[in-house]
Formats: sequence, structure tokens, C-alpha cells
Amino acid sequence: MSERINNKIIAISGEPVSGKGTTVKTLVEKLKEQGYLKENIHIISTGDEFRVFFNNIINFIKNIEQPDILKELGETRELKQIIANKEYRKILESTIAQIKKSKINLESFTIANANNNPAFEDIRRVVDSLIDENIERLGIDINKVKRKNEIWIVDSRLAFHNIPHAFSVRLTTKSDVAAQRLFNDNSRNSEDRYSSLKEAEKEREERRIGEVKRYKSRYGVDLENPDNYDLIIDTSYASVDDIANTILDCQKCYEEGKKFGKTWTSPLKLLPLQTIRETFSAGLSSGMTIEELTQEIKHNGYIPSEEIKVIEVDGKDYIIEGHHRNFASLSAGKTLVPYYILAKDDEQLPSIKSTARDMENGITMNRLYDHEEFVERKLRQLSGDSKKKFSYNDIYPGIVNMIKEKESNILER
Repeated sequence: MSERINNKIIAISGEPVSGKGTTVKTLVEKLKEQGYLKENIHIISTGDEFRVFFNNIINFIKNIEQPDILKELGETRELKQIIANKEYRKILESTIAQIKKSKINLESFTIANANNNPAFEDIRRVVDSLIDENIERLGIDINKVKRKNEIWIVDSRLAFHNIPHAFSVRLTTKSDVAAQRLFNDNSRNSEDRYSSLKEAEKEREERRIGEVKRYKSRYGVDLENPDNYDLIIDTSYASVDDIANTILDCQKCYEEGKKFGKTWTSPLKLLPLQTIRETFSAGLSSGMTIEELTQEIKHNGYIPSEEIKVIEVDGKDYIIEGHHRNFASLSAGKTLVPYYILAKDDEQLPSIKSTARDMENGITMNRLYDHEEFVERKLRQLSGDSKKKFSYNDIYPGIVNMIKEKESNILER
């Protein structure tokens, strides 16, 4: 832990529909369980800040002919920050002129409308800059005085950049899973619902790519660079409880200077390169049986530093070392495990001549189906749903055809 850190700050960043909001709420509840008082858990959301700024700006423009209302709005912190800066004030005046010229009706105008309207483009940049400045000041102010029993959770895509001494977390999600979440979101009005999963996935990917481009262009920051973060969690198949627990466990390791895995994902996403018999017959280096390891993980949690070593080929992750831990975790009901990528695609693995793609050939239909049956049985036991199904093809669409084609080519030789 850096000597500059006097207080606990968790910075949460994430891709669209990765579950940031739900994660923050769950973190708050778990911190209360740990003994934190509600008033000592401080939540800062740049999304909320943005909404307040834009609502005040829109109301200011709507009431430009109402001196009394205008004066009241001008006293808000947000408008004061804009008006106090000569350059920002000119941009606000220019925005007002463009809206008048375009005869935009602001009566039912929303933030979403503003985000997509060229007339608001310049003032949006002003708002973004002010929020960034406010977050940066906040990070400095928090550390001025030691507050032992307080914690800050900052929900902001740029918090890792603006508060460099915070514990920075990024949440990611597979695009098809994010689409499913969007499509099944019943909180949306009927007119905002998606007509298909394909439409939901397209909209989500456009948002994700647009955010990455915007932050690169405006700040020179790559949101997808893993070096920006202390912890990265794929939330695709993880429970929100496990996500929150992983963040708090790893933050504690970070604070105490202990080792912990940086990247976490569901055990369901890690593909086996050995049979179930090989997995369960081989002895564990700890001397435990896999059943004993399962109970250990179930009651005491997964040790954050015990990363599962994998290779990544064409976006798919295969276990090289850690089959026992992966399947013991799954059997214990855990939905997140730490992993480390040894090599990708045609990269050579450390200490051996084989590439990741060479090692991928260890996946066979027998091994895939063998593990699918085991996983399905465990998921049924954990959920109490005797009809629950599992297929690696749902996790990695097309993997079955890929393996069958490889095996067919081998037979033809």
C-alpha cells in the first residue's frame, strides 16, 4: 500500500451493463455487515454528478426568460462553476444561441437527447472537465486527514486516472451476456425495450466502443488497458455477492501489501485440457483430496493469490494448471476464481517450445462432454433445479463445431 494512502478509496469502473450499480449497492451492504456505519460509507457517482449538471443546465436554458428562476439556478454549485469561468460561460452562451436558432423544444428534453444533440456537444465537454476536476480534488481532500473508520466508493470511469492512489477496479462482461441483460431489463419503458437480442448486443457494443474512442480522444486514456487497474472482474457468470466479496478481499490484500490475483472470472469460462478422471485422480500438492479442497473453499473462501494458469486462444481460456482448484471452486458454489494468462494464440509458453495454439489441441469432445456432465450435475445440486442445463457451447458459441472439425481433420490424415 502506498504511503500516500491515508484512507480507503475503492474506484469502480466498468463496461456498459457490467453491473456497476448493483455491485456498489452490494458493497455498501457488506461494509455495513463488517461494522461500517452508514454515514461513514461515502458513495460518489460521476453518473449522478453528470445528471445534476445537465438537468440544471437544461432548466437554466428553459427558464432563460424568467429572472427569478434564473437567479436561483445560477446559485447552484454546478452553474456557478460554469459561469465563474470565462471560457465555459462563453460555451454556455453559444449553446443557448444554438438551441434558440434550432428551435429545440426543451419541455420534455432528456439527458439522452442532450447526449445525441450536436448543440450540446461543447457544453458536455465542459461538464466532463468539471466533473473530472471535482473528482481529482475529492481524492486530494479525502487524504488530507486520516479517517480510520470511513470508506469511499467512487463510481467513475476515470477514477483510476483522477485518483491514482485509489484501489481501482474494472468490471467487464461478454457482449452476448450484456445483451441478454439489456433484453431482459423489465425496468425499461415498453418503447425503450429491444426487439431482439441482436439489437441489444449491437447497441451495447456501440456504447462500449464509443466510450473507449471518446476517452482516448479527449483524455488520451485507454479504458481497456489492464495496466490502469488493480483488479479486473468478468461479471458475465458471477453472482453479485461474489463480485463484492472479491473486491473487498482483494482491497484488503492491497491495503496489507499481500499478493492477490488481478483478473477474475467464472470457473465455467475456463476450459479443461484433461479428463475428469485425470482431474480427480491426481493428487493435490497440498496433500488434500479434491473433496477436502472443496470444503476448504466453501467455508474459508478462495485464496486470492492462488491464480489458475491458463492460455488464451481465439478469445477462449484453457486451463494449463489449476484444474483441481477450478472444479473445487465450482463444487463449492463459487462463481469467481483468479486466473493468469501464460500465453495467447501463437505466443510461446514460458520454459517450453509449444505455443498456446499447440496446447489448445489438448481439448477434445470427450473431455468437453465429460466436464459438461460434471458441471451440469454440480449446478443442479447447487441450484436445486433438477432440469438445469449446461453447455460450454453456450459460453463459447461454436466451440463444439471447432473441436469436431479438428478431430475430423486428424482422422482424415
